[in-house]
Amino acid sequence: MFRALVGNSSRRRAALSAAATAFTVAALASCGGSGSTGRSSPSSTSLAAAAGTTASIPPGTTLRIGDQLDAQKTVLSAGKQDAAFPYAIKWSAFVGGPPMLQAFRADAIDVGYVGDTPMIFAQAARQDVVAVAAWATEHGTNELVAAPGSKINGWRDLKGKKVAFQQGTSLEAALLQGLHKVGLSLSDVTPVHLPLTQITAALQGGSVPAGILVPPLDRSYLASTPGAKVIDRSDDLTNRLSFVVASKSALSDTGKAAAIRDYVQRIARAYKVIAANPEDFVQKNYVAKYGLSPDAARKLLADIGPTRVLPIPGDLLK
Repeated sequence: MFRALVGNSSRRRAALSAAATAFTVAALASCGGSGSTGRSSPSSTSLAAAAGTTASIPPGTTLRIGDQLDAQKTVLSAGKQDAAFPYAIKWSAFVGGPPMLQAFRADAIDVGYVGDTPMIFAQAARQDVVAVAAWATEHGTNELVAAPGSKINGWRDLKGKKVAFQQGTSLEAALLQGLHKVGLSLSDVTPVHLPLTQITAALQGGSVPAGILVPPLDRSYLASTPGAKVIDRSDDLTNRLSFVVASKSALSDTGKAAAIRDYVQRIARAYKVIAANPEDFVQKNYVAKYGLSPDAARKLLADIGPTRVLPIPGDLLK
């Protein structure tokens, strides 16, 4: 099903809508959460049932965690939740959700995170993964960026032009939504499928006039390229939601399930710490990692807004 959907925008939009509904129903049927958003650690009923406390984690347990551009490592560090793990961690690095889902298929990781679009397709493909928690920023981050001289001032101007994005991610969903609202479809543009980290290089090199990006990866390009600009930014919930995902095989292991529960709780606590004192996150993520000035980094974080951890189900449906 996943492969069959690639390359047909109308079918992909229909699948996104249908699979999103199916995902919500599946989440309601199989998962539960307790506590209010941002104030307690989220868990699913299956996770809580499979896992006890950290005392349930056998000595020698290793949790294989997938990360994207060290994002969760940075969150744990800035949120002061990266010490005294009662289990070993083996990190794996990915660029985007689709390659992380491939790693789940290969049984190379136990837990990771993906955006909403890869999660929808994983559910539609009946992949053996479960969303055990989620988080969302206050405002969307996916944006349409145009190169100088492109004469692109809106979504309608993309007709007949090349557009770079990472396929199977929320970047593609943002593009489809943007085109749809002006009566266009994916067949009206020339898709250029690139990893997220290579899109700015394509814009700089002139091989594409437009791309779908997320900050802060766009900031150096916009700062160094006079005339380059952000045309529009998606603010839909479906483009600012990420899921903590675990394999069913890991959840069936009591020790690993307890470790996953601890990891999810650490992520939730870390976001609470960052919300209360964002400066360490600003310095570690935006300044040290991406080279933004402190003022630009603070403005970016303010534009994106705070991140809320969401129990499944519950706030996802509000």
